[in-house]
Amino acid sequence: MYVLDEWTKLLDAGTSIDVVYTDFQKAFDSVPHRRLMSKLEAYGVHGHLLNWIKSFLMGRKQRVVINGQESTWTAVISGVPQGSVLGPILFLIYINDIVDNLSCTAYLFADDMKLFKGITKDADMAHLQSDICAVDAWTDHWLLKLNAQKCKVMTVGRRNKHRPTGTYYHLPAGGSNHQLQMVSDEKDLGVVIDSNLQFDNHILGKVKTANRILGLIKRCFKNLDMISFLLLYKALVRSHLEYAQTVWSPHKVKLIEALEGVQRRATKILPGFGNLTYKERLQRLKLPTLVYRRARGDMIEVFKILHGYYDPEAIPCLKQCIYPSTRGHTWKLYQLQSHLKCRKCSFTVRVAGQWNKLPDNVVNAPSVLSFENRLDNHWACQDFLYDFKAELP
Repeated sequence: MYVLDEWTKLLDAGTSIDVVYTDFQKAFDSVPHRRLMSKLEAYGVHGHLLNWIKSFLMGRKQRVVINGQESTWTAVISGVPQGSVLGPILFLIYINDIVDNLSCTAYLFADDMKLFKGITKDADMAHLQSDICAVDAWTDHWLLKLNAQKCKVMTVGRRNKHRPTGTYYHLPAGGSNHQLQMVSDEKDLGVVIDSNLQFDNHILGKVKTANRILGLIKRCFKNLDMISFLLLYKALVRSHLEYAQTVWSPHKVKLIEALEGVQRRATKILPGFGNLTYKERLQRLKLPTLVYRRARGDMIEVFKILHGYYDPEAIPCLKQCIYPSTRGHTWKLYQLQSHLKCRKCSFTVRVAGQWNKLPDNVVNAPSVLSFENRLDNHWACQDFLYDFKAELP
């Protein structure tokens, strides 16, 4: 959400963005123990705590057994145990300073990192290339290798006019000077982001996955009751249609209908529901439309952001009205102006109107759970609860 807010701002100002996605080779298995200990000491970890972490990591051995044949024991001198609580924390400590001293913007989530820069002149490309070299130098020094074949570049927005013909970004990679592949879309933390920020490929891919799982449920369960159906549908099907929905929430009618079509087909598999209308099926199941669920999710995120549930450095900025009018509540948001559709439909812009219409007792709820209950009660009589083509309140 934070990154897309930055990107849509740049696009709305007429600036394209070059984004570099990096990929590490076996990142969690490659962390050298002694260098990790030196970083822990530099961060102020000493004494018994440091010794405890050393005993957790060091002194381990491993061997391989195939068809009863055993290899010799070998010392494990690198890697943090995955599946543990301490392992990911130690990896984050080890990789944390990779973004230091970079001139471009860099975002890091575990071993997934992306660098980006708005391109307005040749110098901007040079700065991004310089940062790519800096990241490569860091990996050489700290013994975490980049997979050059999987590091990619994507231009968001119109292909920038400032790139000279035949000029591309490259990765030094031990002197090989590998040219980075240019792509039109890339999976970013489970969401397929394309160069136009349209999310068509992501949504249609999730619809396909959800339909495939729905078909599996139909083949495996012949006589479903309502309780079993709701458990299976919510856990195995709807979850695919809602992951990170605040990021890619669609505005195109065909995509909205494609998503809703999965739920429409799903509700027909119950015995005796085939002859009912979609709205009647939802009412009997007390299952809201996916449009309602997305609007509800937006409002919950706004509530969490405004009430300080997130780290303020990791969330987009929601600008509150400095001089709120006497009408409405005290948490009203400023309605941002924009030119491009991708900016108008982005989270920070689209939520303001709907949030500002909520009553004071809803936005001032004492907790997230209380907010959800009050919001559901406030919207209980709205048509879009069971009619996805109805106007949003």
